[in-house]
Amino acid sequence: MAQYAFKDIEEFLHDDDFFQWARDGVSDNGFDIDCYKCQYPGCEDRIDLAIAVIRTMNVVEDYKPFSRRYKERSFANMMKKVQQQKLQNIHLEKFSFKWKQIAVYAATVAVLFLSTLGTYYFLSHSKAPSIDVSANNLDSLLSVSRIRVLLDGKEAVAIERSNAEIRLDEKGTVIVDERLMSTSKNDRVSVNQVVVPYGKRLKLILPDGTSLWINSGSSISYGSDFSSNRKLNVQGEVYLDVKPDKTHPFVVTTSNFRVFVTGTAFNITDYSGEDESSVVLVRGSVNVRVGDRKEICLRPSERLSVEDKNIRVSEVDVYRYICWKDDVMNFCGQPLSFVLKSLSRYYNTKIEIIGSLTEERCYGSLDLNCTIDEVLRSISETIPISFSRKGNIIYILSRKNKKE
Repeated sequence: MAQYAFKDIEEFLHDDDFFQWARDGVSDNGFDIDCYKCQYPGCEDRIDLAIAVIRTMNVVEDYKPFSRRYKERSFANMMKKVQQQKLQNIHLEKFSFKWKQIAVYAATVAVLFLSTLGTYYFLSHSKAPSIDVSANNLDSLLSVSRIRVLLDGKEAVAIERSNAEIRLDEKGTVIVDERLMSTSKNDRVSVNQVVVPYGKRLKLILPDGTSLWINSGSSISYGSDFSSNRKLNVQGEVYLDVKPDKTHPFVVTTSNFRVFVTGTAFNITDYSGEDESSVVLVRGSVNVRVGDRKEICLRPSERLSVEDKNIRVSEVDVYRYICWKDDVMNFCGQPLSFVLKSLSRYYNTKIEIIGSLTEERCYGSLDLNCTIDEVLRSISETIPISFSRKGNIIYILSRKNKKE
């Protein structure tokens, strides 16, 4: 088991360009991780560890994210959390980038990979039943507990845990966290679909190298000729880092949008039944078409939103809209009802508001690595609410009403 002292990665943590890229997935100066590693031969593992450490850090309002004090405090918090975990029964395998698989012991950092035995459920194609993936049946798929990979309507792999990484190719090969989980008996799969239920998240790498972070209660699908015809259907919320290919434009279709890109990073949100849908551009450029209206070109840090058929483009802090992929929620004046709906989807827990709390607004960040009860207690420290459970439902009450 490789062990490193904090000083072994401190140099990388204090490199602002590297830090910004590792935290946000982008850099103002066009940072390239492969070139960066070439500058430090023999330090690849330490760089990977530094990336994982940075991705444990949460946005805190009273700290500048690039300050030394912020980094030291964030690292100390990570050490404290991990030291509280029981590590006796962890099986060691090879290194993984997932921050939840990092352990700190006796003031050193050990990179651990959790055993995946018992985590994945493989269903062979010969025995897999055909599954209805139409819009009418999607809600039932989103309500199950496992992430599902469907090839031509048949379930190939089901994954119990959240935040796994899946690679798919055009022949139907499915690799989960670098472990081969499924191969198709057909030469080519016509339709690929990935369904991420409520309470789960997933990173997906497409055949062309494009990376997707898929949020809870979302699904994506694409055809067999994806590398030459890069068309992706999305329902829900997905952050995309699109592999550049000027000869094969990338098109994302939802119920409200068609987004045309070449190589860029952006977040798209279009949940069924929600009042608002949006596209937030992190870098590059995209053209967005809403219905049969004229395309709108977005620049970095711009957000296009659609509500009641009204289109609005505004400049925003993009991290607020993409930090969910780092298990963080950040709010700046959003209604409490919106926050609770997001938490309900994230934790796959039904939350109901008793009484009127429509005027309450939320500010700051929530660490979603905590339990739903811990998150609600954190909210109750700034907003006068209390909560109680009855069966599988959490009820939110106003403390103002209780006093009355």
